[in-house]
Amino acid sequence: MQDARARSIAKLRAQIQAIEEGSDAHQQSADHRRQLPDGAVTAKQPDRKLDNDSKEFRQRPTSRRGRSFGVSDSECSKLQTESTIPLDTARDQADSAFAKIQRLLCVREHASALLLQRLLANGFDEHIATEAVQRAIDCGLVSDERYADVLVRSRLSQGKGLRGIAYELEQAEIDPYSVPAYQEALLRDNGPDELDRALTVLKAKPPKAKRVREATYRKLMQKGYDSSVAASAARIFTEELGCTALEIL
Repeated sequence: MQDARARSIAKLRAQIQAIEEGSDAHQQSADHRRQLPDGAVTAKQPDRKLDNDSKEFRQRPTSRRGRSFGVSDSECSKLQTESTIPLDTARDQADSAFAKIQRLLCVREHASALLLQRLLANGFDEHIATEAVQRAIDCGLVSDERYADVLVRSRLSQGKGLRGIAYELEQAEIDPYSVPAYQEALLRDNGPDELDRALTVLKAKPPKAKRVREATYRKLMQKGYDSSVAASAARIFTEELGCTALEIL
């Protein structure tokens, strides 16, 4: 299990490096030469950041293999300016926050807002956490559209109601009506409608209670179905059982 997780993280890091190096190469190509007023041409010097305490130049941090996975000095300088914490601390937190995101994404998809909340709950500075999430978005690791699509389709397959699915999307700061999969389910263009899905849930695993109708209604409400759908499904389900079937053994 640990080896598989380590391989997943290593693969993510390789993909991230390829994306970021591609972006850096494009920027360096555009800025490789610049024209001076007198017509002379000079190569643009690489950005370097002076440490506020030692006044010495710092180089971009590298991994043990000599490959750069850390944030640049210019990024750290921006983080330090916005978060008012020491440069070294900003650098360490930025790398740690991004590593945390990679570990979480190896388990499952996450929405950007939920990732930010997770980082803040773990004690990361707000500006650093925000930059780490944005970096993950820029690398393609995080996509709210992808997260929303996966969530809606998985919840529908689990027999969850649209009201509950909408609530989960709103908790992730995603508008349910902006998600195509949710719109399709809402308009009944894809698969059974809400009432049919509710009845399927009840028939697959009927509640064991003396008051069947109340139990079925409560079960559907807990699964996120609208109250009107839950009431209709509970009525139909108990009628199909028979008027005298008041309990399920």
